Amino acid sequence: MVGRANIIMVLGFAIVLAYVTMNLNRYSTSAVGNMSSYYEATAAHSLALAGANAGLAKIYQDTTWDGSMSETLDDPVMPGSFSTELIDLGGFRKMLRSVSSYSSSAAGVLHDTIDVYFNTRRKNSYTLYAWLTNNTGNVFWSDGDTVWGRAHSNGNVHISGSPVFMDKVTTSKRFDPPFVGKGTNQAIFKNGYETGIASVELPSDLSELVAASTSGGRRYTDDIDVTLLPGTLVNNDGIALVQDLSTGAIDTISLSGGSFNGVIVGNGKVSVAGVLDGSLSIASLQSVSVKNDITYERNPRYGTSDDLLGLIAETDIVIADNAANRSNCEVQGCLFARTGSLKAENLSSLPVCGTLNTFGSIIQNTEQEVGLYTAKGSGKPTLTNGFAKDFRYDLRLADNNVRPPYFPGYYVKAYAISNWWESYRISSYD
Repeated sequence: MVGRANIIMVLGFAIVLAYVTMNLNRYSTSAVGNMSSYYEATAAHSLALAGANAGLAKIYQDTTWDGSMSETLDDPVMPGSFSTELIDLGGFRKMLRSVSSYSSSAAGVLHDTIDVYFNTRRKNSYTLYAWLTNNTGNVFWSDGDTVWGRAHSNGNVHISGSPVFMDKVTTSKRFDPPFVGKGTNQAIFKNGYETGIASVELPSDLSELVAASTSGGRRYTDDIDVTLLPGTLVNNDGIALVQDLSTGAIDTISLSGGSFNGVIVGNGKVSVAGVLDGSLSIASLQSVSVKNDITYERNPRYGTSDDLLGLIAETDIVIADNAANRSNCEVQGCLFARTGSLKAENLSSLPVCGTLNTFGSIIQNTEQEVGLYTAKGSGKPTLTNGFAKDFRYDLRLADNNVRPPYFPGYYVKAYAISNWWESYRISSYD
């Protein structure tokens, strides 16, 4: 009896062991198949990514390229190919599509797709920069000069001493002297620098502002003087008093008025001073003169503020030579000199006037000195005429949607990637 029971037990164990062995063999075979499927799916996706990156490299070299390209990998380990095509979707939108083909051992040919969408006309505000110049002429940044915010020049950046740049500095050319920390180039870069990047071009005219001034704004044919006054009530914006200097007539503009779009344009010279309460762009088709401090009613450095000013000139923005500006000058706003410069009037005959403090951004075609320096004693430059520079950035302007009314903008040269979509084959595992 005991012998028969032992035989039955042995037979039972043998059957169980055979069943387990059979399942282990099946799972081992499935594991190999699953790994093979995963490898092939990954290979198909990698080929599509390779095609997308090859297309991006082609576009980076030449944004006028508008075609297709393909590549076959003659590789026994990874037999496959990709085809990449740039498709015009209209409305300043394009799509780069990369499709892979990979020969699978079990599923035939596998395909994966990468779609990269571009916005070819993304517009940025120049106010993204604290300081931007098309060319720097022979102007040097020196001791006592400080820039808060991003700075860029399409030309060389000249250094003589130890100016301080609080944010990243970029130039389409180089520094002069070229090596930071050597010779007279002792500049202090708190957030780094980069040379040889793409230039940021200035617009060919101020037509957008002119159009806005005749459709909801104000346009004046003669020289004008603008005085900014804060509102009398807490929730009211202020006013702009615009005096026609040829007739003496005064136009009072409420910045709270629903029919006013926030743009004032003068065909002649425009002088400005006062306290801004609201959002306003003041432009001249000649030059803008700062005759005294221009400040915000609510300073955004010390709390929330909706005050925002643009001073735009076809030629120069000039710090006037007068008694009010002989002891420092403060300008809060976004300054834009399309063909000219920010400069100090009669600079060579000015005494030392303290510091030109700006809060906002400065964009100009050609940089000019607002202060003259002479090296004395130890060789460090000393201010002899005009202003030292303290340019501070309004951090609100880092948002591309925050700018004075109709303030000029530029189109990026490279395509901006707006979306990136990837399809990835999900294997069916046994």
